[in-house]
Amino acid sequence: MQFSKVTTAVVALSLITIGLVGFAAIGAAQEETDLDEIENSTIETTANTSYVELDIEFAEEFTNTDTENVDLTVFDETEYNESGDAAEPVLEAAVAGSPNETVTNEYTVGTATDDPLEPETEYRVIIETENADHIVSGYFEPDDEAVGGVSFGGSADGSPGFGAAVAVAAIAVAGVVTRVRSGGA
Repeated sequence: MQFSKVTTAVVALSLITIGLVGFAAIGAAQEETDLDEIENSTIETTANTSYVELDIEFAEEFTNTDTENVDLTVFDETEYNESGDAAEPVLEAAVAGSPNETVTNEYTVGTATDDPLEPETEYRVIIETENADHIVSGYFEPDDEAVGGVSFGGSADGSPGFGAAVAVAAIAVAGVVTRVRSGGA
């Protein structure tokens, strides 16, 4: 079956429009959440850990704001595994940053009542922000670096995997258009 050039162009344009509108709706739905989770993993302190450091490098420019807020929530890993987000946090901190700023905070590890973290303990670390594009990179790790920490960074589009999904969709639409143009079914 042969299609005229006008029909082929209309079908191709329609497919591209439907694809773009659909993916724009997905992107808009993802942005409705209050905070972007940019890290959710574990760290472990040792007997030699005296503090855990949070370091955040903010982007050179922000969109529609002069300040970006980052929320740090730390749970005991055992309690987190049993209760999830309903577990009682052992440490909660809010960090604010401005464009092109690097913020570093230290949280003590010890056995005193005012030490938020304990030695030789595994913790669940959750880091959230209002706009992941405003975060270039960061880490949350013990000072002795014996067990390691977690590193995180912003994504180019603010929605991890979203850019890849758009690229796959664009390739699929291009394939359909090529097939239609070449007379394939």
